[in-house]
Amino acid sequence: MALRIGSHPNHLSLFILHHRGVLETALAPWGGVIWTNNLHGSESAAWLAEGRLDVVGTGSTLPLLAQESGLDVAYLAASPDHTANCALLALKDGERKSTQDLRGARIAVMKGTFADRFLARLLVQHGLTLDDITLIDLNGSDAARALREGRVDLWAAIDPWLSAAQDAKKIRCLTQADGVIRHRSLVWCRESWLHQSAQQAEILLNVLTENDRWIASHSQQAAELIHRHQPGSLSVTRWQSAIRARPWGMHRITPQLLAEQQLQADDLLAARFIRQPLTTDFVRRDEGVIF
Repeated sequence: MALRIGSHPNHLSLFILHHRGVLETALAPWGGVIWTNNLHGSESAAWLAEGRLDVVGTGSTLPLLAQESGLDVAYLAASPDHTANCALLALKDGERKSTQDLRGARIAVMKGTFADRFLARLLVQHGLTLDDITLIDLNGSDAARALREGRVDLWAAIDPWLSAAQDAKKIRCLTQADGVIRHRSLVWCRESWLHQSAQQAEILLNVLTENDRWIASHSQQAAELIHRHQPGSLSVTRWQSAIRARPWGMHRITPQLLAEQQLQADDLLAARFIRQPLTTDFVRRDEGVIF
């Protein structure tokens, strides 16, 4: 049966893999690949739960939210830590001067991304919860515009929009994510699918590893591919800068990653992003292979 996998521009490894077309050949003996496109990854958990997809790629927060809702989450692969591509931004002449000014703030964020994790850690550090702020779900340039127009007080910005925003003279960075959290992009699925499709999962992992090596050594081609398949998005130059600025290399899940996920689950609970304690000490072994 064909592998059904989600693709969106906020998970660059999968987005580029989709448009390179190399996974289809590798999985041809198993029925090939069916890609499903969406604007960003927030729908991923629902589509897994509904049986529309087998594998998705998102930040590290969404699988925990899915697990809380009862989904049998299993992790397949993780990127290197790339927390530097998120920061909390404010207007230089605005009222919010530091992270001490979070209470009551209207914060633009791409909900379901690791920016949730970033904000949860900041709230916990300052003795606050989600009840003390207002999150407004905005993507990329819409969030930048809302900050400039005063419709939000702060913006939890991620790359590539972060790099562009930090060049603006009126924007101030209150704190960088790499001083607060660790973050990785994840590829994940349902445990029930992984149990039934171990061979497809293994092939996918091998192709993901090769794909990230290709991206790292072909930044110009990768940037052109993204720009071509996102009409009206950032320039090729901006995309290439974002690609060069982040580490590449999808890896199998390790105990360290699961420990990071557990810490994040604890922060999300303390900040009231979730309401039930979660345990992430599960990893599946099939024929001696750790997924």
